[in-house]
Amino acid sequence: MLLMTGSLTAFLGEQLTTVALPWLVLKLSSDSAALGLVLAAMALPKILFLVIAGVLVDRHSPRMVLICASAVGVILLTGIGVMALYDFLTLWMMYLFACGLGLVGAFAIPARVAILSRLIDPRQLQSANAILMGATQISLLGGPLLAGLLATLTDGLGLVFLLNACCFLVAALTVPRLRQRLQSDLSQQPGDMPLLATIVPAAKWLWSDKVLKVLISYWAVVNLLVAGPVQVGLPLWVDRQLGGGASAFGMLIAANGLGQLIGIICSGLRARKVSRLGVTVCLIDGLTGMAVLGMGFIHRLEFGLALMIMVGIGAGYVQVGLFTWIQRRIPNALQGRVLSLLMLILISSAPLSALIAGYLIRFVTPSQLFIAGGAALSLFAMLMLLQPALRQLRD
Repeated sequence: MLLMTGSLTAFLGEQLTTVALPWLVLKLSSDSAALGLVLAAMALPKILFLVIAGVLVDRHSPRMVLICASAVGVILLTGIGVMALYDFLTLWMMYLFACGLGLVGAFAIPARVAILSRLIDPRQLQSANAILMGATQISLLGGPLLAGLLATLTDGLGLVFLLNACCFLVAALTVPRLRQRLQSDLSQQPGDMPLLATIVPAAKWLWSDKVLKVLISYWAVVNLLVAGPVQVGLPLWVDRQLGGGASAFGMLIAANGLGQLIGIICSGLRARKVSRLGVTVCLIDGLTGMAVLGMGFIHRLEFGLALMIMVGIGAGYVQVGLFTWIQRRIPNALQGRVLSLLMLILISSAPLSALIAGYLIRFVTPSQLFIAGGAALSLFAMLMLLQPALRQLRD
């Protein structure tokens, strides 16, 4: 219950920032490429420090790492909120704040992922993931809508960041205590080895697992094809083609959250029947690509909401089984480091995609960006159905 409370509030805060940050950057600069650069600046610390954070999670405690990261997040977000209220922010400050928020995420992400398997019996892991993801998805419904409404106020953007700081404070205060680890687990911990040397066993284990290696490579390419067009193109699509504001953007993000919640519920009802998990992932990604492509042909908010719900349903349907499969696949003593390596691969592709999309948006419309990204994703997902390693991925 403590973990679910902290996760729900932390995720609520992240959704507030998801809406407020792009709008604040667009308010400070008329250059659309600046948004891509800010998103890349937020991802850079994750690329540099994520693996080190995984080592600290394994060597010490995911609990302490999570508390410290959340506390730093409170300080940063309070600073952004206060400066936004008094109109002290400039674009170069946003790059610094983005780097700081990325650093917080670099340490919080592996700690939050690794803590669940140390709290409960492994046989309950899939049910716990479904409950935890379902609870956090609820925040994806209210967070963007709340941020969009607040952003319409005169001092709304500053209030959004201050509210996010409060969410991080709750997350820091609700981190649960962990059970004592077994002696067999303690014997496999990094101990007094040099920090970077402890990554080698995790890298060797990951390299030896062919199915997991192919899966992460697949995800990295999917991120490269679609992350940038959505992160950069969606707020510009709302602003330029719909003539909407932050509230419309928040509604689209909330619609995606509603779809993910529906997908998670459906996945929980049929979790034991989805045996060919790899094939299901490819098929759903193919449909997701078609939905993103469809965004390029519409000019009305209600149709955009429907497509965002469809994208969310697909993502939510596969993420519970897929996430549980990865957790069970990795030895408990290596979880912090291996999960950090996996996330590093995924996160590295997102800022590159954002930079490319931020550059391309100078020459094409957001609709054309959606069409190209969605078509490429659908084609790639269908081709990957021919990959034997993905077809071996079973629930």
